[in-house]
Parts: sequence; structure tokens; C-alpha cells
Amino acid sequence: MNNIRQFSSKEDIQEQACLWISRLDRSLSDEEHAQLNAWLKESKAHEKALLEAASLWDDMSVLNELSGLFPRNADTSPHLQRAQRTRAKWSIAAAFLVMTIAVGIVVDRAWLGAAPEYVQITDKVQTGIGEQKNVVLADGSTLHLNTNSIVTVNFSEDARNIVLLRGEAHFDVAHDTSRPFSVTAGNNTVTAVGTAFNMQYVDDNAFELVVTDGKVLVKDRFNAFQSNSSLFSSKPIAEEGLLMFAGEKATVKGDVEARKNLTQNDIDDDLAWQQGMIVFKGEPLETVLAEIGRYTPVRFTITEEALRQRRVAGYFKVGDIDGLLSALKNSFNVDYKKVTDSNVQLSIAKG
Repeated sequence: MNNIRQFSSKEDIQEQACLWISRLDRSLSDEEHAQLNAWLKESKAHEKALLEAASLWDDMSVLNELSGLFPRNADTSPHLQRAQRTRAKWSIAAAFLVMTIAVGIVVDRAWLGAAPEYVQITDKVQTGIGEQKNVVLADGSTLHLNTNSIVTVNFSEDARNIVLLRGEAHFDVAHDTSRPFSVTAGNNTVTAVGTAFNMQYVDDNAFELVVTDGKVLVKDRFNAFQSNSSLFSSKPIAEEGLLMFAGEKATVKGDVEARKNLTQNDIDDDLAWQQGMIVFKGEPLETVLAEIGRYTPVRFTITEEALRQRRVAGYFKVGDIDGLLSALKNSFNVDYKKVTDSNVQLSIAKG
């Protein structure tokens, strides 16, 4: 499925350019190369936005990719020249991005090597702000619990029931056709037999669902204990719920909304928190800070309205506020002032 949409406003074009730069940073598939070329041919504004975004990203591999798209000659694009000249100016930012990726690898190894917590058939598991847990359930299923999250576990002879009360968790379910594995959140229940999926609350009754393996059945919670025969058929049964398959993502709030297909890279970015990282692809600063706020007690104040929509892209280490502030200052022209240990004021850098 092609998730690249037609954009017309300047802000939307900038957002799409940031997304393409983040994809260039991890290398493009042949299909994505074709999509990028088609997008660039649509408008000169797309080319300009891409090159301007590259000047902030400042990564050698990205600039090499752009050189292939815009071959150098006597009429080389001034935007590409400017992107290349800014390498020295933004070297600190580039080093920071490389450092955070390297740290992310270390965090991943530490996470995988850490002793998991074992949970009994009836239990409650929770994490504090900035804390994550790797949990092994009584049936051999595993769950990764993200920051500031709570789940309850209740296993019986014929059912495995989890309730996500707060936050985010990724479930890797042990196969057992006699005991379906169900996770309830808000007004819905997600049921699986042997699969993997991620659920994150976005408000009191809605959650974001990403299916990473197999298939799941999304139901109204009040019908959750009806037959789960839909799990073994090739088509969803409307009376019981809606099947979602590996690679699909949706917002669930009673109904399944904004359902779309993801590439493996999109899924990896969504689950980067399991490696201690957060990935942004050109989201507004206001949105970025809301996500960062899930992992830290530090709160941010934006002094200028225009700054709320400043686009931010990059890989950031969970909880590394000093690293985040350095990247915002060096790469995105955002100044900061630490008012207190838990309050940071952000403004547009002057000069």
C-alpha cells in the first residue's frame, strides 16, 4: 500500500520532506526510490523542501543519496550547495544523532540481557515514568511494558485475560488455541492465539493498535467472551468483530479508525521505544514534546506560538533531556532555558 499522499500546503510539504530524509537515513528500498522520484517530479517545491531538510539533517549518506538524485554540474542546485556547506555548521548535531543511535544499540543489548520479571496467573504489573519492564507470563508469553503503564493479568483454564489500564505494552503471545489471549483497553478487546501486537492508549477510551505478527480480532469489550471462531477464518465476521493482520495499524475507539498498512521500517520506528529510542519524522515540536513527556517528569513551555509547529526529525534516546535540548538548539534553531530542574522554557533562537 502506498502511504505517500499528495500534499499542497507548505507545512505539509515540509513534513513529507522530513519523512523522506528520515527514510534516506536508513536507506531506501527500490519501491521507495521510485516513490521518492515520483514525488520530486510533482513539484519544484518538493525538491526545495527536501534539500532544505537535508541541510538540517546533515548526514553524509543522505547527502550522497541526494547527490545521486541531483547530479553535480555547473548548474548544481543552490539548495544542494547550501546543504553541503552546512555540514561544518551542523557537525555537532550529526554527531549527536550518531551517538543516540549507538546508545540505542547499547540499551537494546542491556534490555535483552536484563533478567525478566516473572508474573503469576493473577497479578498486576506497572512501571513508573521513564521505567520499562520485560515480563514473562505464566504461559510463556512475553510483554514489554513501556513508561508509566499498568496491566493486570488473570489466567484461567480456558482463557488468558489482560487489562491494559494505562500506557503502552507490546505482547508476544504463546500459541494456545484452547486459551485465547485477550487484552482489554477502553471499550474494546483485542484477542489473539499466537501472534504479536502493540497497544498504546491515546486517550481514556481509545488506543493505537499495531499488529506485528499473525492476526488479532478486535471486539467490543461487552462481546469479548463470545466465540473466537473468527481467528481461524480467512475473513472477519462482522457480528463478532474485525480481524487485523500483521503490518496493519489503526486507532481503536469502539470502531477501528484510520486503518493502514505499514512497512517493516514503519513498524520498527513505532516500536523503537523497546530499544530505548524515540523516532520523529517531521512532527510538530508540540507533538514531539508531548511524546517526550511520557518518559520524563520534565515539562516544557513554548514561548512563541509559531514554534509549536516547528518540524522535528531524528532519533532520540529515551530520557536524555540534555541530548534532546542540544539537538533542538543545534539542528532546529530552538533555544532553551532551564527555569527549574523540572521546567524548561523553549524559544526561537535569535541570530
